[in-house]
Amino acid sequence: MNDYEAGCYTDAECEAEFAHLFPQGFAGQNVLGEIAPEGWEQSPLVATFHPSLEQVYEEAVQLHRNLQAFPWRKDRPPEPEPTREEVAQRYQEEPIDTEREVRELVGKCLWDIFSDNHDVIGPDGRVVDIGSFRGAGGFIADCINRQTGSREYDYIDFYLGTIWIAQRTDLTPVYRMIFRRLKARGYDWTYAFPKLGLVDLRPLRDTLHEPTESAGDNVSPASTSASEEDEERDRALAELRESLETSHRKAVEDAHKGPPPETVQAYQSVYGRFPEGWPPVA
Repeated sequence: MNDYEAGCYTDAECEAEFAHLFPQGFAGQNVLGEIAPEGWEQSPLVATFHPSLEQVYEEAVQLHRNLQAFPWRKDRPPEPEPTREEVAQRYQEEPIDTEREVRELVGKCLWDIFSDNHDVIGPDGRVVDIGSFRGAGGFIADCINRQTGSREYDYIDFYLGTIWIAQRTDLTPVYRMIFRRLKARGYDWTYAFPKLGLVDLRPLRDTLHEPTESAGDNVSPASTSASEEDEERDRALAELRESLETSHRKAVEDAHKGPPPETVQAYQSVYGRFPEGWPPVA
């Protein structure tokens, strides 16, 4: 066991703690009573699984624009945006399934709090580490599968949490419910502002493809070419890292101008203060 593992809950401890946090399951009546006291069908949260036609249309247009903005599309002619009529032809209202929708929404919100580079800290100072981005999704899926006695869910159902539904309604009631449970058991939370980074895999490449010994010390033309390519990639990586740093500093500045994320707002309403990590620093 390394130092990091020693500072984290074991898998068994994480599973036991989630059972304590949700003794009736993610969709238990005690959960539903907190997040939708007037009933699920009357709750604004129902929009997460039953968006209006207008919401679906806006999401389709935004997704289209995001895809068109990718750098590798700059030399291609732009494609037409989806029309409201086209979206309406595919739009279909689905019946409400309260238990399934509540447990899936709670699972996605748990990913937003326990994953995404944030840390839930136990009373003894250890981290409740339920896994990486994918690992956390798998952990939550396994929790629900145990609750339902099925194998219905996989990591992909909770991977990236509420990223695809967060814009449909205010999710702070769900986050507050989770933080109330954490606070009652003596847990705290550390917020991590999102930041993109680059990983240079060339050292791994060089390890996997070590040059074979050859007679003499002559440097081959191929070796010289490879060295020149590495220098060019070094320059490109440095430029890209600087661009990412500039974008990060701008994102931090913008974050200071607007309201905190819903997770941070929910934490503040429960704990009476902002979490460590907010406001972010560049």
